Amino acid sequence: MKNTRRGKPRSPEMPSEVEDELRQLTRHLAEDLDDAGLDAQLLVAFREARDTGTVPADAGFFLVAHILLAMADEALAADARVRALSGELEALERDAGLREDEFWAPDEIPEEWEALVLEYETACDEARAAFFRDAGEEMMAEVFLHDRNTFIRQFESGRRFFHGLPMLPSYVN
Repeated sequence: MKNTRRGKPRSPEMPSEVEDELRQLTRHLAEDLDDAGLDAQLLVAFREARDTGTVPADAGFFLVAHILLAMADEALAADARVRALSGELEALERDAGLREDEFWAPDEIPEEWEALVLEYETACDEARAAFFRDAGEEMMAEVFLHDRNTFIRQFESGRRFFHGLPMLPSYVN
């Protein structure tokens, strides 16, 4: 193998001092930060990558959207409307005799339940968009709420930059 760096080549088992420092920093961050703190640090780093053009535009969109979606989903339970609708869904299912691990048969789904699910999903989307706005991502919130196809296209294009193959349709919201 040709040595294109200055100095002698190092073996794969022996990390450079910089790599070792980065590993120690990563361990330190993982030990000292809770999940929310780590997510906030990732958001800062991902915005920096997006805003400086370190990665292509869709890749930057994906990084920021991905971490914000994860953070927003963690915060959904704190949204009063989402919590209330979730309780209504649970009560409706309980009153119908469904256990926690049971689902409606396709031909037995009540219209009331379907309407409530749509309302719940809308409330979740609005809560996610509000989270995006609170995080300073107004444009992303608008695209998420009002042009979901564009949001999905940009997200998927950016995801492919990092991961390659397309997502299975069942994973796309």
